[in-house]
Amino acid sequence: MAEKWVQAWGQAHAALSFFYYPSCKKTYRMVIRSAISGKKLRVELSNECAKNDVFIGRITAAKCNENGNFIGEYKTVTVSGSEKLHLGIGDVVMTDPVDITVDTGEYFCISVYVEKGALRSGNLIDNVSLITVKGDVTTETAVENQRRKRDKVREVASELLRMYFHKPIPIFQSVQLLNETDASSIVVFGDSISQQGYWTNCFAERIRNEFPGRYSVINKSIMGNRTRLDFSKRFFCKGLFGIGGINRLERDVLNYPDTEYVLFALGTNDFLQYNTIAAPKSEKTTPRQMLDAVSGIAERLSKNGVRTVVFNVMNFGECIDSRPEKEAMVSEYNALLGENSDRFHAVYDQAGLCVNPDKPNCTKKEYLGKDNLHPNMEGGRYVAENVDLNWFR
Repeated sequence: MAEKWVQAWGQAHAALSFFYYPSCKKTYRMVIRSAISGKKLRVELSNECAKNDVFIGRITAAKCNENGNFIGEYKTVTVSGSEKLHLGIGDVVMTDPVDITVDTGEYFCISVYVEKGALRSGNLIDNVSLITVKGDVTTETAVENQRRKRDKVREVASELLRMYFHKPIPIFQSVQLLNETDASSIVVFGDSISQQGYWTNCFAERIRNEFPGRYSVINKSIMGNRTRLDFSKRFFCKGLFGIGGINRLERDVLNYPDTEYVLFALGTNDFLQYNTIAAPKSEKTTPRQMLDAVSGIAERLSKNGVRTVVFNVMNFGECIDSRPEKEAMVSEYNALLGENSDRFHAVYDQAGLCVNPDKPNCTKKEYLGKDNLHPNMEGGRYVAENVDLNWFR
């Protein structure tokens, strides 16, 4: 089988807003459990959504345990032969390959020492562990995470908005392994419902167990993200909701030839967000516009050999921003998806799976978090366990 670079982990970048990391001499160690194998490693770093340059003093990679403690020797990672790296505003850089053998199911880590520059570009993805420590500890075998003051901001935001916010993962964009076993990736392309990890992590576990070494599940979801439109300039957290699905498809999917499937899970914010604090009434999307947009995305993916599984929109009738008009549009859009399912590899009726039979525009309460919008852990697992794995055979 031919060798190819396959994502072992990746994320879609947006502005971290008030979740960002202020400029500080600090090491960021990301711990990954790999679903695939590889004999070389490379790291993609991004400063795309930043307001300042970032200066990196050292990068290392190593096999490790689940706590991020090195197993064996670390390897120095370079960029164009240099151990130091200057990331300008908007820069995306790929490191040089490093010889390191990772087997399916093993842990490895990447440690980046940032000498200067606030980290404002990244995401709040809950599928890896991030250890942050003051100073350059990139070569230290064992390090212990140091809690930062801004963790309190995240916890307060979680409480006020009644939804889960994971510790932000800055600067890392993808980690890739040179694979020899014909592995590929399944990309989750969604919003905060996917980003928070309740269904995506369970789904990734099912894929690892059913297809060991065959697929990595890459979560490229962004909170508040919409399909047709970028983040609204009306929203005070500029850039937090990211550029729209149509506009980020190239960056987050098509730029990675290892992608074999896309689980398209956008749509909630296209219908729910308009006429709220996050977006004006003029940014309304109709069900037909939404179907055309998703069909266009699937067609672009198909031309690049990528199959699209579309998740319909879960009912949000008891959410604070819900209105009868919005609920009616979700029903119409979900019906249109069912009627036009031949445009896609598959359509997953998660709305029908979780609907409250006594309130057809609502999801069962036992599957929802405190905000009556995002699935809780039970709801996420229920959605993940009912995805048909035959779609990926």
